[in-house]
Amino acid sequence: MIAEQISVVIVDDAKVTLEILRRALRQTGYEDIRIASSGEQALSMMRERRANLLLADWLMPGIDGLELTRQVRQLDEETNHYTYVLLLTAREGADSLAIAFANGVDDFINKSPDNTELLLRIHAAGRISTLQNELLKANQRLHELNMQMNAQHSFDVRTGLGNRRYVEDAMERLLRHVEARGGIACVALVGIHGRDSLARIHGDTIANELLGTVATRLRQSVRPLDVVGTVAEGEFAILLHHENPDQFHSNAFRRIFQALNLRAYKTSAGFVNAQCAIAMCGLNRAAAEQKPAPGKVLEFLQQPLKDAENVGRVHLCKWADSTVVED
Repeated sequence: MIAEQISVVIVDDAKVTLEILRRALRQTGYEDIRIASSGEQALSMMRERRANLLLADWLMPGIDGLELTRQVRQLDEETNHYTYVLLLTAREGADSLAIAFANGVDDFINKSPDNTELLLRIHAAGRISTLQNELLKANQRLHELNMQMNAQHSFDVRTGLGNRRYVEDAMERLLRHVEARGGIACVALVGIHGRDSLARIHGDTIANELLGTVATRLRQSVRPLDVVGTVAEGEFAILLHHENPDQFHSNAFRRIFQALNLRAYKTSAGFVNAQCAIAMCGLNRAAAEQKPAPGKVLEFLQQPLKDAENVGRVHLCKWADSTVVED
């Protein structure tokens, strides 16, 4: 990572702080530095040209550091970009840490006259941002290749994900793996709540844009080896493998659930609010040995998915038993 290649935006309502930070970065070799005296000004700068790193004060009039972070994350999603967000604050303690991370902040550091630790963290942030954006570009290329493979009837054009055939083939392989080596296969069904009414209200074009954005959030929320696919209109499947069956619980999907539901979806008609439900079941070695048909597993999850839409939480269900055992 070369400092000269890292773009930094600094925002603070204190001009003295801005100047101190800019000088410190200049002396360390950073050249692409933009400063803003408000969250609004910083957002305008970043809409005009993205940055690798946002260094912002937590407490500011107007748009504070947390709200700025939320809007930057929305901008990241729209532009397929990753911005490392580092907040400056006088707050301390686990509660502040939890609040910052829950709102999309990557790191925060207490304000100090000594910038040594800050510069070290900025160096690490630049490296992480560079690698993450390289991965995003690679994923975009894979997405484009997946779209081209639609001619082979394995992928869905609108979402760029594998279609139902792709998911069922992947589930068969996963179940064979569990049968041979153990662990547990987790199958989750994700549905856009009220998807038919969304199409009636906003039209097919906006509904398709919404599908594409939901697919993007799902891809970004799962692990690299997990499988995500489209199985029906407005429905997606996620396949995971856990070596330890004790890892199979609804909390494993809470982050995905929040990624889908805590932010509105950007479309050409503006922001659209949509809620997604998740129902999941696990198949251990004993279940895999029965060789259940993947289609039957997806069919089984339909009723739990409806229940999940009604209660607004992730539902974990026993395979072949529709009784909800955990919320």
